[in-house]
Amino acid sequence: MSQDFGFYGKGLDGYTHYNVAFDRNFKGGSGGGGGGKPSGGCGGCLTLVIPVLVAIIIICLLLI
Repeated sequence: MSQDFGFYGKGLDGYTHYNVAFDRNFKGGSGGGGGGKPSGGCGGCLTLVIPVLVAIIIICLLLI
């Protein structure tokens, strides 16, 4: 088996760089906010907007 990892280099150093890149790109590793959830995405926005909208609707219904 060849110990050449192309762009990532040869030997142990190339293997290490290859595995770090693979984990980052395909396994959603801990580096850079992976894990399947978007970091700073709209999930946080919705958890703030929906309760505010519900409160506004309730207030409007009580005032009518």
